[in-house]
Amino acid sequence: MLNYLPKYYMSQAIGLFIIIFAAISVLFISNILPLLWVFPVLFEVIAFFYFSAVYTRKWANVSSVLYQKMLFLMAFAIRVAFVFISYFFFDYMTGQPFEFEAGDSVGYHGEGMWVAGLLKDGKFDVYFEYIGKNYSDMGYPLYLGVLYSIVGDEVLIPRIIKALLGAFTCVLVYRIASRNFGEGAGRIAGILAMLVPNLIYYCGLHLKETEMVFLVVIFINLADTILRAQRFNFKNVLLLCLVGASLFFFRTVLAVCLWASLFVAAFFISSRISGTGKKVGIVVLVLVAGGLIFFSSLGDNVQEYIGGGDKNLTKQMYNYANRAGGKSNKLAQYGSKSVFLPLMLLAPFPTLVDTQQPNAMMMAGAFFTRNVYAFFVFVTLFVMYKRKLWRNHALLLSIVFSYLFVLASSGFALSERFHLPVVPFLLILASFGITQMNSSNKKYYFPYLLFIAVLVIGWNWFKLAGRA
Repeated sequence: MLNYLPKYYMSQAIGLFIIIFAAISVLFISNILPLLWVFPVLFEVIAFFYFSAVYTRKWANVSSVLYQKMLFLMAFAIRVAFVFISYFFFDYMTGQPFEFEAGDSVGYHGEGMWVAGLLKDGKFDVYFEYIGKNYSDMGYPLYLGVLYSIVGDEVLIPRIIKALLGAFTCVLVYRIASRNFGEGAGRIAGILAMLVPNLIYYCGLHLKETEMVFLVVIFINLADTILRAQRFNFKNVLLLCLVGASLFFFRTVLAVCLWASLFVAAFFISSRISGTGKKVGIVVLVLVAGGLIFFSSLGDNVQEYIGGGDKNLTKQMYNYANRAGGKSNKLAQYGSKSVFLPLMLLAPFPTLVDTQQPNAMMMAGAFFTRNVYAFFVFVTLFVMYKRKLWRNHALLLSIVFSYLFVLASSGFALSERFHLPVVPFLLILASFGITQMNSSNKKYYFPYLLFIAVLVIGWNWFKLAGRA
């Protein structure tokens, strides 16, 4: 069993990406990727795979305590460095320390300053009048408002805190993976989380994703601990309820998926891992929580989303097909759940041509890393099926597939930002897949990469053809 990422997989992924990039540049030479984005795109791919291979070997045999300390410090250093680099880069490129086309980021910042002002003036009740029943998105502006009221409204401070939360997320990923798949897989998962570009990138943005992912990982860590512990720990149950409740104020549908996943896990998990009494207790807890939510204002939000799922998807695809400013894609109108579902573990795909979408072009390398490590997720799923291990890991499988199914039913199926909550768990599954690689399944890796190459080239054709 491997406890590191072999150089073969690293070199094949990097080499093929360079070939794909060159091929797309030649095929679509009139829309070649701007030079500004070539270095970050290449760096994202090369750095992720190269340093994953280096550090999974280098840290394979150190003690668990030392590993966690090094993981946290390295992850924090990487994220803090990116926070400062991105701050000055965006300020230079856009005239403000926010990403390109920063609608939500600027909105959150402004709302946070407003909340801070209300707190200072003793008029906080005005905020709840403004929110009404729209609880799903109030968590992050409220957090920013409280933080601004304490330390001021300088945007660097929340982002440094994001770096801290992101580093601790990597440690939690290691613990969840170790508990499920063993120490070797755990260490690989922690390092992948430390280096994966997506989780680093959002530490430099004024968006809620880093905090939300942190809460999601805490929830799954607590739930997994409760399911696998010999005794029922009421402190962990209380923390689970608090974290689970808080997520309704970040993304309601995600919170529903988490609680539903806990219910499914309690129902299906092997009795050798979790006793019948504990499983019944968890099922009752989820049912009670579900009842409280259903009869509250949050329940209205959930029912509204479920009832309008297909309409929301159709509407969003129409919007993509008819956007102003030369950013529409006429082919987007053909997007549907049946098209998106088969791609959800692989998606999104890198945009390696000039589409005048700077955020997507800048993160193209990060998207490709997802396309590649999905191979190891498939290996894990095959091993679980073959060895009948899926019941032992029902919690991880439930959250990944329930959320991706919901995402495929929305208008954001191929939007990388909305995939972020399940990235830590995909990395955990991928880490176990890496440990299971051998001469028997190694032979499928290169054909898989060729399949990805076809998809990536097709995706870039799609991005341009719809704009013709």
